[in-house]
Amino acid sequence: VGSRCLEHSRSEFSEENLQFYLACEQYKHSSNNFSLQRRAKEIGSTYIKPGAPREVNLDSKTRDLSLQLLQAPSHASLSLAQKRIFSLLDLDCYPRFLQSDIYLSLLREAD
Repeated sequence: VGSRCLEHSRSEFSEENLQFYLACEQYKHSSNNFSLQRRAKEIGSTYIKPGAPREVNLDSKTRDLSLQLLQAPSHASLSLAQKRIFSLLDLDCYPRFLQSDIYLSLLREAD
C-alpha cells in the first residue's frame, strides 16, 4: 500500500511533500541530540532551503521560521512546516488519491 501511495504522489508531483512529512515524523522521534542535529541539517538542505533538491511548497514566513528553528533543533522545530505540508496533502492530493485508479484497484484487491 505504501508504495502505491508514493506512486500516486509521484504522479501528482507531490512526492516530495509526502517524503518531507515522513522525514519530519522520523525527526520528531530522534533519540539523541546528535541524531536530531544530523536530521535537522539533512531536512533543511533537502526540503526547506530555497532551491533544495526536493523543495516543498512552504510560504516564506514558515520557511524562514523553520530554518531559524533548525539552527538550534528541538523535537518541535518542524511542527509548523509539517502541519502546512499535511494540509496540502490532505486538501489537495488525498481527495484526488481517493478518485485514482490506484486507490480503486486497492479497494478491489481488499474484497
